[in-house]
Amino acid sequence: MHRLALVLACVLAAPAAAGELHADNVLVVGDSLATGLEPYLGQLVAPRSIVWDASAGRTTPEGLVRLRAQLRVRDRIRRALRAIPPHVCIVWADLDRPARKGPYRPLNAALARAARHDHRLVLVHWHHAVASHRVRLPDHIHPDTAGFEYRSRLFAQALERCFGGA
Repeated sequence: MHRLALVLACVLAAPAAAGELHADNVLVVGDSLATGLEPYLGQLVAPRSIVWDASAGRTTPEGLVRLRAQLRVRDRIRRALRAIPPHVCIVWADLDRPARKGPYRPLNAALARAARHDHRLVLVHWHHAVASHRVRLPDHIHPDTAGFEYRSRLFAQALERCFGGA
């Protein structure tokens, strides 16, 4: 069975990149945490190809504003899931960020609820990886090189679940 996977490293819409996707491809949409996956994720999910829509200049709050503006709705997660075709597996990382960037726990709880109700949604538990000190965040947001390698492995494992592996 051919599956398409969409990786959301943060909440953003990517209509242009989505047009480039085919079965067994992976679309990565995100911010600076997504760009850090680029050196590692490709080799972990080969032979699948990856289409990247990630920018180090994006922040999660900007992504949420962008998504809200594009979808024109309040319930961002539910609407985002509805906007994605039913045959697409969605890998979405929960958040861990400094409190000054705004609350993230309500969004993580909403993602967990959505994953319980939508079989297409596979969560990467980034908050747990950070809270359990499996990764180091020198600037309190971005992991070091070893942390990005670990994050890439988490995404690769989630993608395997999408494509019928583990």
